[in-house]
Amino acid sequence: MATRLYYQQGIRAVGMDAVVKECGVGNATVYRQFPTKDALATAYVRGRADAWFERMEQAAAEHVDPRQKLSAVFEVLAEDTAGTGYRGCPMLNTNTEFPEGDHPAHRVAVDHKERVRDWLRTLAEQAGAEDPGLLAEELLIVLNGAYATAAVLDGRTYGNRALGLARRLIDEACPRR
Repeated sequence: MATRLYYQQGIRAVGMDAVVKECGVGNATVYRQFPTKDALATAYVRGRADAWFERMEQAAAEHVDPRQKLSAVFEVLAEDTAGTGYRGCPMLNTNTEFPEGDHPAHRVAVDHKERVRDWLRTLAEQAGAEDPGLLAEELLIVLNGAYATAAVLDGRTYGNRALGLARRLIDEACPRR
């Protein structure tokens, strides 16, 4: 519903009137489901977070080798950042728009990043990383750095650079069996 508008223009820049118009329904219908803009923003962020995990887990599941599962995350990132409509990571964008720690959309974004870190750690453990926590944190830095940089500069270039860097980190941290 508001996904396209919020992603393209930013949550704070889009008023509820624009959302109602985009949906093609009446005010009452939108406000019945989302009584406030904050409720709608939070639902948007949660939806984007869930969709990200679904795509990444699906990409990782296509591989047997745990090292390739980790690389798959960055393969998807490289594809995403190369797209013409790429405008940055919705979680990082949300954190910028809602820096208040108690805002529900901010909280969803932070929870998502923590969940990503924890999932990367699990994959790193499965891949035999000597220090899975460190590898997960380094990969999270690469992931977020690529998402942020690709939104400002050439997305294709920085998505591919992130993929290469992630592969080097994985190779260094996870000895081949």
